Amino acid sequence: MTTVGIYIDGPNMERGLSNAGDMEILERIGSLLVEYGSTLGRVIEGRVFVDEETVWRSDRTPQDYARRGFDLVESKSFHYIDPRTKKVVFGKSLTDPSMHCAIVDRLHDLDCPDIFILVTGDKDISIVLDYIHEHGRKAAVLGEANSTSSYLVSKCDALGFGCHIIQLVARSMKAKKAKQPTPPKGEGDELRVTDTEGKPVDMGRYIKDRDRRANQLNPNNIAYWRSRGYSERPKDWKKRAKVKRKKKD
Repeated sequence: MTTVGIYIDGPNMERGLSNAGDMEILERIGSLLVEYGSTLGRVIEGRVFVDEETVWRSDRTPQDYARRGFDLVESKSFHYIDPRTKKVVFGKSLTDPSMHCAIVDRLHDLDCPDIFILVTGDKDISIVLDYIHEHGRKAAVLGEANSTSSYLVSKCDALGFGCHIIQLVARSMKAKKAKQPTPPKGEGDELRVTDTEGKPVDMGRYIKDRDRRANQLNPNNIAYWRSRGYSERPKDWKKRAKVKRKKKD
């Protein structure tokens, strides 16, 4: 039977879901992820990566993690003195590298999960996705809509991995609670992605960029040849592109 492992960037979910006002999800995030993972296979492990400065927006969140058997992995956080206020403030932590190393290390175990569910919106996880792909495993990324990187979405597309928005679960939950019909697929809130600087990206523009990247990776499309330098193009590249387009048609 297919096995599933769930790895969660705790601080990322705390910030993203609380800022979006989706406390219903945040308080039941562990249960929702296990339910989702069970649709893919048998969930054999779950880890939540946090740091010593992680702030729980609700006590129900860690309680739900514990009830569903998640292990909390705590890492070191760092502080620095703000030059303007002269106060000691929270800085970077080792949460992300701790999570990344744990996943890469797990890939070398004989009982490694067949599918990794990675709960984060950070584009840094894209490097780990390459390792998962190289080891013949599958992955599904779940992130918060406002904080999911567009680069991460495109990376999942390129590798054939699923990339989902956690709030899609919330819509059905809220509809049931209000005794309203669940919005049909494709209606309601649209997927919102951000650029590398965290600024919102127009979905129309994002789709055009994604299609352009797909064409540049397709040898049957002339964009494939045009996107490469002259030294990489064969002398008859225009003829090849025309022949491939005719065969495709």
